Amino acid sequence: MRLKALALALTFGLLALQTAAAAQDLHAYVGAGLRPPVDALIEDFRRETGITVTAEYGGSGQLLARFAETKAGDLFIPGTTFYTDKLKELDAVADLTVLVVHGPVLAVAPGKAEAIRGFADLAKPGVRVGLGDPQAMALGRTAEDILDKSGQGEAIRRNVTVRAATVKQLALYVLDGNVDAAIIGASEAAQNPGKLSVLAIPPDWYEAEYAPVAVLTTSAAPDAAKRFADFLASDAGLATFQRFGFPPAPKM
Repeated sequence: MRLKALALALTFGLLALQTAAAAQDLHAYVGAGLRPPVDALIEDFRRETGITVTAEYGGSGQLLARFAETKAGDLFIPGTTFYTDKLKELDAVADLTVLVVHGPVLAVAPGKAEAIRGFADLAKPGVRVGLGDPQAMALGRTAEDILDKSGQGEAIRRNVTVRAATVKQLALYVLDGNVDAAIIGASEAAQNPGKLSVLAIPPDWYEAEYAPVAVLTTSAAPDAAKRFADFLASDAGLATFQRFGFPPAPKM
């Protein structure tokens, strides 16, 4: 009887540990442009804590719609605070930390550097321009501001042949030569050194976007979620972001 009781106790104890471990597994909605550093940090966090984070990547607008539909998840890590502001309106944010700067550049496809030397060239007949979808991604809205400030907005918009749902998709269009140029994230350009011609965009043409991490009020493991948010915001976490082209946001 004692052995049977001990076996039952061990079995229930193991089940309890497994249940506790499962409760620590986290689900994070993550903007697609942030995937390289977040993937690396998820693995570092798992090795350090044993907590698994499953990331659902996509355009930030798409992810917001997904969360609004499911009302589930632990963390939201979009490309801009615009989307966490929307989450605040839904009373869905338990904790918020601004992490890094998410800035744009003009990327020119291989073989097009001579023909496209600045924004005026994007308005020339026959030039194929790619932009982000302003309804789906932060950089899409930023691109619209940039075109307006360039003084060539309407002419350039006539040359837009594709609007992408994610930053990574937009960068691939340029790399593959499907468009001649596109406004992409500086981080995407940094991750493809030597493959694209990169032109700076005047900083007074746009407002810098800041990528945050929000712990959601729907989290079933809020302590673990906050632990991961703090891990992203640590010196080591921000160094990883910087390695992939995302400089730390200035201290507010």
